[in-house]
Amino acid sequence: MDKKRIAELGVDILEWLGVAVFGLLVIGAIAIGVTLAWIGPPPEEMGHTGVAAAAAPEEPVPLEATATRPAIPEASAEEADSLFAPVYSVLTHPRCMNCHPDGDRPLSDKVGTHAMNISRASFESGLECTTCHAEHNTELPGAPPGPPGAPHWQLPPKETPMIFQNRTVTELCVQLRSKADNGERSLADLLHHVEHDPLVLWGWEPGGQRAKPPISHAEFTAAMKTWVDAGGICPGETEPPALEDAGETGGEAGGGAVDAHAAG
Repeated sequence: MDKKRIAELGVDILEWLGVAVFGLLVIGAIAIGVTLAWIGPPPEEMGHTGVAAAAAPEEPVPLEATATRPAIPEASAEEADSLFAPVYSVLTHPRCMNCHPDGDRPLSDKVGTHAMNISRASFESGLECTTCHAEHNTELPGAPPGPPGAPHWQLPPKETPMIFQNRTVTELCVQLRSKADNGERSLADLLHHVEHDPLVLWGWEPGGQRAKPPISHAEFTAAMKTWVDAGGICPGETEPPALEDAGETGGEAGGGAVDAHAAG
């Protein structure tokens, strides 16, 4: 056998050996994979029953970590400056303001001096408002077509005069919710008062040519309820005040602090 033939046989042997080794490696890898699949995951990944432990449920994220709750709804914060405006438009109208003057004298329909120069001193001297003002409008001589009337017609007491005249929207808003000024009424009391008090309702039935408030009674009470539901927030504030018993009805306390309405 010549050297060339010997060399060719050597090459053939090496090729067969390479194929054999590669085949053994493939078979070994397959065997290892099958073995691992049969054995399963490591013990630390197993539950005590031998079944793979389920993933632990995620802990709930505290609300404080996701978002900071605003003191009041964002829309209310943006509208705080105008929230009380509809209420203010009624309270500063002659039908309300005339008996809530900045002083001791009720005003006329055109915000002038009351007929016969009536003042709180008149009442203190024994001349009560009901001397002329009955529980309903009349056609008797006097402010045409006669003195207006509604139950418990009077000025607010001098201790809590509830001045509406010459008050800014913020000043009147703060004053209205203040129990020291409003006769110890809660916000709920105020809402009940403007919804049901006959003297308040008279403002929309004043008789004759007397002007009515700029919005209807239904619109007024709706605006008042919106303000009460917002916590009595006033212009310039970013959150409602912490009012004691703001939502509880304590009765019509205070001796008519906001009971009187416009003569005229």
